[in-house]
Amino acid sequence: MIATMRASCFAVALLAAVASPASGQTMEFGCPSPGTTFTYDSGISVAARGQDGMGCKMENTGGKPFVVSALLISNPSSDGTSTSALIAALRPERLWPLKVGNKIEASYSAGGRSWNYILSVASYEKRMGPGDTLFDTFVVEMNEQGPDGQRSITRWWVSPVEKFVIRYDWSDGTGKANRAIVTAIKR
Repeated sequence: MIATMRASCFAVALLAAVASPASGQTMEFGCPSPGTTFTYDSGISVAARGQDGMGCKMENTGGKPFVVSALLISNPSSDGTSTSALIAALRPERLWPLKVGNKIEASYSAGGRSWNYILSVASYEKRMGPGDTLFDTFVVEMNEQGPDGQRSITRWWVSPVEKFVIRYDWSDGTGKANRAIVTAIKR
């Protein structure tokens, strides 16, 4: 009876260890291999061009270069505006190496207004990616709170294998939302 109970307890402990791969998972910073191209559900493609410190040098189809700071924030942003001041205020590189539970807080001020940010590595999960392949990902969340009660949440699903974000979601308190999903990866 006791041997059976021990075996059952061992089986439950083993199952729990296998079912929760997030415990102890970390990801060191790195950029995608140069030449790797990521295509999004919008049809836009970006190609990796190399690494510069905590920034990944990328290029849009058509040749416009940009840098993704800490694999999270593009500069210039997708609308062409500079995000240098935001990146300097947030210092997203402080989340690295990624590990569930890592968290940073920061404030950013511009034009007489201030916003508060909390960035955290919320979870480690499998996410469907290109070709219906399951990717291990770290889910990084950024909660933003503005001076007049504005709120938004941004989520990035960072693949340790691809060293890139395979999904991005953003929404705010007014019902606006945006997302980008990688549908193809070409080496």
